Amino acid sequence: MRDFFNKWFFFKNKIYISKKPESFGGGSNSFTQLFVNQAKLNSLQVVNNICKAQKAIIIANLGEIKDLIEAKKRGCYIIHRLDEDFAYLEGENRSAKHQKIIELNKYSDLTVFQSKFVYENIYPYIKPQNYKIIYNGSDPQLFYPKPQIEKKYIGHVSWSTGEKKRFDLLYEFIKSNPQEKFLLVGRHQETKYNFELPNVKILGPINRNKIAKVFDEMKMLYFPSERDPCPNTVIESLLSGVPVCYNPIGGTVELVKDCGLPLTQVNELLKNLPDFQKKCLTREDLHFDKVFHEYMK
Repeated sequence: MRDFFNKWFFFKNKIYISKKPESFGGGSNSFTQLFVNQAKLNSLQVVNNICKAQKAIIIANLGEIKDLIEAKKRGCYIIHRLDEDFAYLEGENRSAKHQKIIELNKYSDLTVFQSKFVYENIYPYIKPQNYKIIYNGSDPQLFYPKPQIEKKYIGHVSWSTGEKKRFDLLYEFIKSNPQEKFLLVGRHQETKYNFELPNVKILGPINRNKIAKVFDEMKMLYFPSERDPCPNTVIESLLSGVPVCYNPIGGTVELVKDCGLPLTQVNELLKNLPDFQKKCLTREDLHFDKVFHEYMK
């Protein structure tokens, strides 16, 4: 009986995630790394073989149907995590990716949408019976306000250069505000815009582990990205005590709540930054341990 219990307990505490985090980039990279860390803190073992897991998290299209079928036969519970924007600027690669997501979802026990925006965008394509909306979160031990550091920059962070990132709006905003100082992190120099301006400091792509220090120098995050499902950058900014000026098209508005204002009200936000910075201090809902426990329920 004891041998049976030991085998059951060993199996029950194993979890599989279909992505390994990389050193650069946000989104699923940040989620995966944070989840692995929380799993260890909660005495769970992250395994490399889905068929040896009691619970599995499949990230978007990163999984194989045959593996899901075999894992389910062995009693594995499949969670499908979706952070996508279907049917917008679809190219051949994205169409193939989204078709695979649709097929994989047929074998999931629970679908997790990263925001209401994602739910409204994807649900018509897959219509899962069981689903939840769980926002992303981040590490409050890494991202937290540091008042002793001078916050003199308006920041912008982007790990990609696609049209949806709206670098055009960022460029025009910088040009029209020469009195402000800007701090840019990401691939800005790969765009068609010349961001090498007198009031701009460009850091380029940096290791994800160093991004917290960047937010420490920001007084506000300017985030014009549209149709962004659930940006980790915004979460990290809010936990760092940095209000967000955002594009209301997408899931960003759901995260920011009263800790920022839309792009059209940027001047009002700049005039009242201390009030919005105080509101950021209350955002314990974005702590990743809460996100982790939502998944583990």
